[in-house]
Amino acid sequence: MSVLLELDEANIEIYLEQMLAIEQEAFAEPWSREAYLEEAARPIAHLLALVDDAQPERLLAYAGFWQVLDEANINNVAVLASCRGQGLGTLLMAGLLDWARLLGCRRAILEVRPSNAAAQALYTKMGFTICGRRPGYYEDNGEDALLMECLLAADLSE
Repeated sequence: MSVLLELDEANIEIYLEQMLAIEQEAFAEPWSREAYLEEAARPIAHLLALVDDAQPERLLAYAGFWQVLDEANINNVAVLASCRGQGLGTLLMAGLLDWARLLGCRRAILEVRPSNAAAQALYTKMGFTICGRRPGYYEDNGEDALLMECLLAADLSE
């Protein structure tokens, strides 16, 4: 079992080293310690962690988004490599989208590499569709980004 919790300036240090380790294994262009500390302090930023309920100090996955007006711009979604394929990404994304809805977001957007089929499959499962392309978006190799969006009901009962 796992538990979702919000990360902020008060508790990010508990999970920061684990986040950075997951960042290194998950992304070609990982965020730095300073970037995450700044993110935790940024009023528009929202970070969500998925932790092991039996070992709450153990981080399994995390995601974040910026709320700009009624839009959730998802910037990072990562699952610990040893925990992939267990449905944690689905649980994490469902929690993130619910949170965005509760904050009044009506749309979620994200960028994903065309070569990342697993992430695209997760996002499609969660209701995202491709709505654009950002040429040369990724600095490490010049790969384009697919822009995906998910329209969110204003109310969870809709």
